[in-house]
Amino acid sequence: MIDSICKQKNDNGTCLLGFIIKILLIVAVAELAIHLYGFLVGMDANMQDLVRSVLRILIVAAGIFFLFRRKNGPLQSEESVRKESGPEDVNEDELKQWPNIDSLTRTSNERGLTISILELMALADRYGHKLSIGMIKIDGLDRLEESDAENAMINTAGLMAESLRMPDRIGRFRDNVFMALLPESDIDGATIVADRLRENLTNGMTDATDKVSVWIGMTEFHRGEDLQSLLDRVESAVAQSEKEENGICIKQ
Repeated sequence: MIDSICKQKNDNGTCLLGFIIKILLIVAVAELAIHLYGFLVGMDANMQDLVRSVLRILIVAAGIFFLFRRKNGPLQSEESVRKESGPEDVNEDELKQWPNIDSLTRTSNERGLTISILELMALADRYGHKLSIGMIKIDGLDRLEESDAENAMINTAGLMAESLRMPDRIGRFRDNVFMALLPESDIDGATIVADRLRENLTNGMTDATDKVSVWIGMTEFHRGEDLQSLLDRVESAVAQSEKEENGICIKQ
């Protein structure tokens, strides 16, 4: 009940008002106990007052010590720990609680990408903004050791992030397929991004991933079309890119 009337708590979650009320209740109960004990044993009234005064001082001092020990002690609140922890401190269990994040690459997963695409499509459709999307397929991972395949995916995500502009978004759409969302980019801008992605991904491959192939498909959102139509076109583009000499296919 005391916590329910508390309007503000300190960093450790201690209700100051509740703490004071608890101290007062303890003092009142202790004085009542002393009064009853003195009545039963015939203790002098002055002696009872002295004992009560000493008891009050001890209880208040103990309360102040307890309060400041909790506030300044070595234990930190869960919120403080979260604020001080960087992205590298996030463990797998915490990642599982984020339904829009891919646990391997730490980028958006299919669910997160789909939400982002729908948001960008709504803006593009409503206000006439440009929007292009790209699909990047990584082939040959099955020929690598599991650890090398995972490192290749992580490396690809990092290279893509470095290749895109700040407003652009990337994510792992499926097992070996990434997606790039390019707001305010028409098909010409998407072509430039595709060339830059191809160059950076090719140059960034390690010795362990030299047998990996990269295919890139790009397309532009058409005002009024639905999500499935857009995805079908970009998937068609990435499939066609496997037949192109430079591994890139741009579909209008």
